[in-house]
Amino acid sequence: MLGFAIGLVALLAGPTLATPPSISGTLQQGAKLTATAGSWAGSGTITYAYQWYRCTSSGSHCSSIHGATTGRYTEVAADIGHTIGLTVRATDSTGTTPAYAPLAGLVAAAGSALSPATQPTLAGTVTSGAVLTVTPGTWSGSPTAFTYTWLRCNPNGRVCTAIAGATTASYTLTTDDSGHTIVATVDATAGTATQAVLTVASAVVP
Repeated sequence: MLGFAIGLVALLAGPTLATPPSISGTLQQGAKLTATAGSWAGSGTITYAYQWYRCTSSGSHCSSIHGATTGRYTEVAADIGHTIGLTVRATDSTGTTPAYAPLAGLVAAAGSALSPATQPTLAGTVTSGAVLTVTPGTWSGSPTAFTYTWLRCNPNGRVCTAIAGATTASYTLTTDDSGHTIVATVDATAGTATQAVLTVASAVVP
């Protein structure tokens, strides 16, 4: 009976995530980013705690940003050329569960001719053999051309590596993608100005 009770407590240790957290806002120094906690199911009132991170372009290494623990974050000079990560910790009467937003960025410099006002997204069914296609998002400035690099990432949309030969606006999922999320880097060009941004990560490929 004691073992059953311990197991039941473990199963109830924190809310259950239904929809992942997300980051919105213009990816540019001086602009504000806003966190969405995602949607959760839990016991009683659910409260949320936030931690923002400054990460490498591939999300292979992230460092917590001191004091960035609310639902909004103002990008600073140190963020230029980096991605931004976010962890949300949801707490109910049974415990606490963490969840991760897909990386946002790369962050453009203040005054840059190009900056992403919304992150690009991926359209398509997330299953082996299906095709994902980049929707470029919206930009300040007027990009005249886009190039693409597709990345295979861990289930949290971080620690990404380039997929050999995947350099067009569409990508066909393979069995190698199983257990991973997929992200594309979108490089926008307008005249001599260029700016790279990651798409929102796909769901985990089954």
